[in-house]
Amino acid sequence: MRNISLLSILLLSTLATPQKMYACSCMGYQDQEQQNIASYTSADVVIQGSVISEEEKGHSIIYTVSVEKTWKGQADAYIEVETSNNSAACGILIPTNESMVIFLNRYDNSYHTGLCSGTVPATSEKLITWLSNYNDSTEVEVQPKVDCSPYICNNGDQHPSCTKEGHQIQYIVNPCKFSDNEKEEVQVEDNTFEDVSSSHPNAKAINFVRNEGIVKGYDDGTYRPNQTINRAEFIKIIIASNFTQEAIDNCESEDLFSDVHQSDWFADYVCIGKNDNVISGYDDGSFGPEKPVNFAEAAKIVVNAFTIHTNPEDQKLSVWWKPYVFALSRIGGLPPSFTDPNQLLTRGEMAEIIFRVMTGM
Repeated sequence: MRNISLLSILLLSTLATPQKMYACSCMGYQDQEQQNIASYTSADVVIQGSVISEEEKGHSIIYTVSVEKTWKGQADAYIEVETSNNSAACGILIPTNESMVIFLNRYDNSYHTGLCSGTVPATSEKLITWLSNYNDSTEVEVQPKVDCSPYICNNGDQHPSCTKEGHQIQYIVNPCKFSDNEKEEVQVEDNTFEDVSSSHPNAKAINFVRNEGIVKGYDDGTYRPNQTINRAEFIKIIIASNFTQEAIDNCESEDLFSDVHQSDWFADYVCIGKNDNVISGYDDGSFGPEKPVNFAEAAKIVVNAFTIHTNPEDQKLSVWWKPYVFALSRIGGLPPSFTDPNQLLTRGEMAEIIFRVMTGM
């Protein structure tokens, strides 16, 4: 009842007397739990992210936010957030390069936040814990920002990279091959492994890497597509896809990693990878050859090995894996099964990435 009375007083006082000055007045709550629930349920989108730029337009400030986590709704890697430039109108000043939890309402085709929305610095551990517990089952992964720059061919032809709705077109082959009305299909011979059926989502990619001599499978005739792959196996396959065997055999380095020795079967591949800045290892000087590789690590290795272009603006982001995951996304190099940069890579997904990169660049 106290909350309703406060709101009624505010509304009546506004109607009774013409106001020349006004101030932002937020609803009062009995406790923090009640406020968190109200902020969350009234928001269309709840994100955690950092402001990377701001622009003042009329009576508004437009913040460009790099999204680190999405607690409710859906958000791109970058999102524009609008607020009033006047605190009396409930505008909120958001500091640059400081992680914030931002509660957003969507109207007029844009996202808005304000002093009463619940937006606070992400240093509020109680709020982070509350969001994790309250919304654990509906958390949504951040979708990489789509680059809709057209593909430009050597003959001057241009091909769209996005649909009219802004969804990225994932070409299986280089779109320039569609020039002059000559459409080409990537033909892959059906030469599969015993445990890879034609219905497997990565079957075509697995056949491709086998036909190209990139993988041989196991001695029992299987490929084990759903098995995770470790860092030693992954670097071996990626390096073998990009370098001649002679270059690999002749690689010399006395400074590999603390856990990689010259006698290891994968040492020559690690040598090439380190010398050509494909890999850098961990801060403690180790490589972790037996550790399962995740999508973030795989994206960095693939982008470096295949010299895939990264957006300079992405390099400014505080999250190390984003430039590499975004670069793969822009060329359609991510398999449909990708959901999380920490997701462990399977052998089937590894084949899918190689297939997409080698046939679609």
